[in-house]
This record gives sequence, structure tokens and C-alpha cells, in this order.
Amino acid sequence: MRSSGSGMEKSYFWGITLDDAHKEYKWEGSATENTDELTVTTHTLCVRQIVLGPDAKDDEVNVVEVECFGYENKKYKIPIAVLKAGSGSHVVTTEVVLEDQFATFRLIKGSGPIYISGSHQTETTIVGEDDIDDTMGEDEIDDEDEDEEEVEDVPPKKKTKK
Repeated sequence: MRSSGSGMEKSYFWGITLDDAHKEYKWEGSATENTDELTVTTHTLCVRQIVLGPDAKDDEVNVVEVECFGYENKKYKIPIAVLKAGSGSHVVTTEVVLEDQFATFRLIKGSGPIYISGSHQTETTIVGEDDIDDTMGEDEIDDEDEDEEEVEDVPPKKKTKK
């Protein structure tokens, strides 16, 4: 299917909490197709901040990991934050961008609470089966018609005798 125009974009606040009771969160951000409305919606998650909650245990190390697929479907399990109550900063600013894919956030060490926030962006594009026939713009079609007319209007050259 081909896109028949620019999409409509929307952005939403997104946030989760990881703790002893909820050690894992699955993000299901793959593109969705609506065949009734002939649209495709893509999803992008941008994680911007990870915060260690005030109820975290002193001196306990908390590690947040994301599992996702990268280029050529290579699987990654990468820590995106290491936070410890009672020392240093309890806020990590980051930029983790996940576009049209599944991902899992895990609290692999510690008991939290860890607050992860960012934005969930969607882009909805109208598509259609008959768009394939309309791949040429009207100007291109008009140009083709003019070329055909020019060929028809030129009289054939007469051969001259020598």
C-alpha cells in the first residue's frame, strides 16, 4: 500500500512505574492498520526521564533495562539507568526512542519504585489500494498528453528529389 498524503501526528504523555510488585512492562508499539478507514498508525515511544522514588531503600542499587530489537532484528538487552537511594541524583535524563516495535522495560536489580516517563507519538496516514494507479501526478499525465499531441501535429517531412 502507498501513502496518499501526509499523516496526522499526535503526542501523548506516557509513564510507568517499576517496583517489587511490577518488575516488568511490555510496550507494544508496532504499527496498526485500520482496513475500514484505510489508515495506518505508527507508534513512537520516546523515554526522557527515569526517577528513583522517595520510598526507595537506602543504599539499594536499582537497575532498569530495556529489551528491544535494533537494526537487522538484532536483539538488545541494555541497562538504561542505574540509581541508588541515599547518594547522588535520583533523576536520569535520557533519550531512548523506540519506533514501531515491541520492547520490554525491566527492573533487573533493586525494588524501586522507579518512574519512567516520556512521550508516545502516533502518526496516522491514509492509504488506499487505488493509490498505486495514481502514482503519477496530474501534471505528469498532462505532460504525456501534450507530448502525444505534439507528435501528431507535426506533419511528415516530404522527401525532395535531387
